[in-house]
Amino acid sequence: MITEKEIYEKYPKIFVDKDKPMAETCMCWGLEVPRSWLPIIDELCDAMTSCGYVQYCTEVKGGINFPQVVAEQVKQKYNGLRFYYRLEYEQENIPNSVVNEHHKYIDGMIAYAESRVYRLEKDI
Repeated sequence: MITEKEIYEKYPKIFVDKDKPMAETCMCWGLEVPRSWLPIIDELCDAMTSCGYVQYCTEVKGGINFPQVVAEQVKQKYNGLRFYYRLEYEQENIPNSVVNEHHKYIDGMIAYAESRVYRLEKDI
């Protein structure tokens, strides 16, 4: 089974804030989830790093690179997974409509991981 340390090593860009002080991030507490959830977190992070497409729109010349997902807090709450994040773009002045679509895309991945955790807990 994968460990928290291995997840950090495998996805350094997602967990870039893990060593920052408490005043700057909640990731200083680590992954606040049961160990049995770590394979699901691993799959979620893998999916988040695999969506590196370029989106073309009229407002941004050359297209928009998919943003980097950065974890702000990963925890268990009410027996469910909570994965809070922010998106970091390489470009500036990304239209809100595009940012919203990217959030929906990542939110869908997180919802799937939440349902996997729910089923895992239900079966235990």
